[in-house]
Amino acid sequence: MKKSHSILLGLAICLLLAGIIVAITFRNRIYAWTLGDVPALYAKAISHYKSREYQEALPLFEKLAGIDSAAYSKFLLGDMYYRGLGMDSANYRKAFDLFVASADQNNTDAHNNLGVMYLSGHGVQADYHKAFRHFQYGAANGNAQAQVGLGTMYRHGWGTARNSSMAFDWYRKAANRGNVDAMNNMGYMYASGFGRLMSAESALYWYQKAAALNHSKAMYNIGALYAEGRGVERDLQKCAEWLTKAAVRGETTAQFNLGNMYYLGKGVERDLVEAEKWYRLAEEKGHRNAKRFREHLEQHLDIAELDSTFAVHLIPE
Repeated sequence: MKKSHSILLGLAICLLLAGIIVAITFRNRIYAWTLGDVPALYAKAISHYKSREYQEALPLFEKLAGIDSAAYSKFLLGDMYYRGLGMDSANYRKAFDLFVASADQNNTDAHNNLGVMYLSGHGVQADYHKAFRHFQYGAANGNAQAQVGLGTMYRHGWGTARNSSMAFDWYRKAANRGNVDAMNNMGYMYASGFGRLMSAESALYWYQKAAALNHSKAMYNIGALYAEGRGVERDLQKCAEWLTKAAVRGETTAQFNLGNMYYLGKGVERDLVEAEKWYRLAEEKGHRNAKRFREHLEQHLDIAELDSTFAVHLIPE
């Protein structure tokens, strides 16, 4: 009887261990099975995400991200945590963990976002060398935004030796893939003579390509070219027109400079109400000089000094 009991107990333990092994081995499949129709669930989540119905998309992606192989769902959920979409505030820690899990499965978007986090220090200790490596992986595997990031690392010498020629080449690769940030940066490189010969005409070409795709910084930069008369005849009226296009899209530097143009009557009729409006919008976005200039305007201070230093300068990414 004792022997029979021991055999039964041994068999029970073996079956239990076998069950545990099977559960561990097929955990991912079992979990996916509990979700039901995974493709339909994913399609529903993506539909909500594209429609900016983030609160509806969030719980669906949280379910999908539990699937080991769901690299892109992990990335999108991480992106939602990073930007605080569908929730009260951003959660950089969760975003970082999800990006790491997605990057471990070779998702280049996740590598790019990890590069951004290490570069900015959002949710992690800033580390230019780690940022460089993540951008480098994404860029080498064809991710256009990572190519822009890598170009910027080379341009500034962050995490690597400064190399304007390499920066130019990576921006060009990304621009040829249709990346508007890269197009704007190509304009800046040509306008500044970084990596290639200086060419205002080539700068204008790339700025116009980006502006046609609604890139607000490129719109501002076209205005700056008109203000300086680089590659085009100097025309402050056209400068104001381009700055307005950028300013209404929320470009802070354009808002501030447009305030200056209305304050001084440069390219537009002098209008202090318009000047104050644009200064306030720039101030709300944290522009460091907007508050001071608005206060000058409100105190009716002499504008002669401002008039003598008026300039609209190019900005990179």
